[in-house]
Amino acid sequence: MSSINRPLAGPSMKFDLAGQLAELRQEEAYGRSGRAGRTLAKSGRFRLTLLAVSNGVLIGTHQADSPMTLQVLEGGLQYRDEGGMHELRRGELLFFGPGNAEDIRATADSALLLTISAVGDDFVPEESEASAAGPRD
Repeated sequence: MSSINRPLAGPSMKFDLAGQLAELRQEEAYGRSGRAGRTLAKSGRFRLTLLAVSNGVLIGTHQADSPMTLQVLEGGLQYRDEGGMHELRRGELLFFGPGNAEDIRATADSALLLTISAVGDDFVPEESEASAAGPRD
């Protein structure tokens, strides 16, 4: 289903993650940079994103001012925090705050599920929400 006409919110949503990953790995961005992502669901401040990342590709550091989780569905990751370097393997989930995990790099061809719930300036309201809220100071 095209990313342009697929629903991002609803009372319940089901996802074929294997199918979604196969599509991501066929995208031009994945071939060019070794990474591609697709927002599966968003509702208010909540975002659920599926990522495909090739072995050795640097994902970077979380820059938003909200915490997040990163779940490894396939492959693995390496990341650094104040305690040093760590590995995250298939079936493991990392919760971390803004900037608390740095130098995140895939250690194999990986599939990741990223969950973010914005808490500050990283939240940009939908146009309809902004209209309903009125002008901002």
